[in-house]
Amino acid sequence: MELGSAMITTVEDFIERTQEANSDLELKNLFLATMRDVGYENAVFARAQHKRLVSIPWSEFPPGYLDTYQTMQWDKIDPVVQHVQTARGPFRWSDACIPNQIRKSQRTFFEECRELGVHSGITIPMRGPARETDLISLSFREKGALQADRSAYVYMVSVQYWLKYCELVDRRSADAIVLTSQEIECLKWCKEGKTNWEIGEILGISQKTVEFHVGNTMKKFGAGNRITAVIMGIKNGIISL
Repeated sequence: MELGSAMITTVEDFIERTQEANSDLELKNLFLATMRDVGYENAVFARAQHKRLVSIPWSEFPPGYLDTYQTMQWDKIDPVVQHVQTARGPFRWSDACIPNQIRKSQRTFFEECRELGVHSGITIPMRGPARETDLISLSFREKGALQADRSAYVYMVSVQYWLKYCELVDRRSADAIVLTSQEIECLKWCKEGKTNWEIGEILGISQKTVEFHVGNTMKKFGAGNRITAVIMGIKNGIISL
């Protein structure tokens, strides 16, 4: 790991370390090392549109896997690629496989993936410009499962990677975002994992009002969900680590 060798154990640690990254390669290596600490050996960052992959900026797979995937044009039948543009948040690959609807060719596809060292993964979709959807997929080289209490950590680290990548490579820069005082308060409690009802009780406002403020915050950030909004709030200095 080029940005130091200490293990990252919190989302806050990862955010701080990404600020030191001066290139997309440094950022990628930091992200991959962080995911290996969780147990994921395989990873890919890709862009999808109209249920097909349009580009793969980078990948970390067993030798031969990506060549086979692209040669066979597996993205045409890959249930993950088909599901990613309608998914509202991270999902396990098994969630994209409805038992009565998965085709024989798709079952064969997953079997061949496992033979090539790509097992039981998760995918984190992130909305890009126009109709593009950026995605990060993480998986094991042997049969395994992520500890349940690490799911949110993996998700938030992946979102932070994407935001920093966009900053370094796509040079996406938004105008200064201004939140109202109540939007900031709601966002702070979202960071603490509180539900809308709990936030309403804490702030002495109705659940509907909390939903309104959280929804406004997500729109201002262009965030697809509240976790992304929290990460963007931290990056913009609106809420503290």
